[in-house]
Amino acid sequence: MKVLVVGCGKFGVRVSEYLCRKNHDVVVIDNNPEAFHALGEEFTGKTVCGVGFDKDVLQQAGIVTSDVVISCASSDSLNAVVANIAKNIYHVPTVIARIYDPTRAKMFESMGIYTVSITRLGVDNVLEYLEENKVWRVLRKFANDDVQVIKVRVPLSLEGTPIKDLKEEGKMNVIAIERQGHSIFPLDDTICEYNDMIYFVIRKDYLNQAREKLQL
Repeated sequence: MKVLVVGCGKFGVRVSEYLCRKNHDVVVIDNNPEAFHALGEEFTGKTVCGVGFDKDVLQQAGIVTSDVVISCASSDSLNAVVANIAKNIYHVPTVIARIYDPTRAKMFESMGIYTVSITRLGVDNVLEYLEENKVWRVLRKFANDDVQVIKVRVPLSLEGTPIKDLKEEGKMNVIAIERQGHSIFPLDDTICEYNDMIYFVIRKDYLNQAREKLQL
């Protein structure tokens, strides 16, 4: 995944280092260049110095192609602005905001933004959430790994695509769709919606082509 982290405090450092250990592409934004010194040797990503809600800074950091934005600055208001920009202007699939005031959680969640508290557990919640909601996730491998069940979150680029265009006879099939908490039995003319979770059965030797087909 391509992950953009806004804020290089203790929370941002821990999340960024963990994601780098998992071989994700990570970019960290902070307006204080000295904050980046807290990133340890495990951090293999990039840093961008600037204000987290500045569009030029966000674009320099690669928000246009990011799969995830985590806003964990020291202000709930700043995190709200960054999260709103990421979700509604750049249509980033997964947006997470750290909050100090838990009463604001409903406001964030009404915008489709996952929130975590400032505690250490909050970092663990972020990592768990990313694992459960990442764009491409292997759910099960059958004998010899020849066939795999994959869960894929629909990116904006595939919104409006009929299911029949995502199938390849004998190589890749759709078995179910999750949409806003409900399960859908997929038909050929079922239309994909942004952020749908689609369950595929894919042959091992077709995985790379499947990623290309799904623009992942």
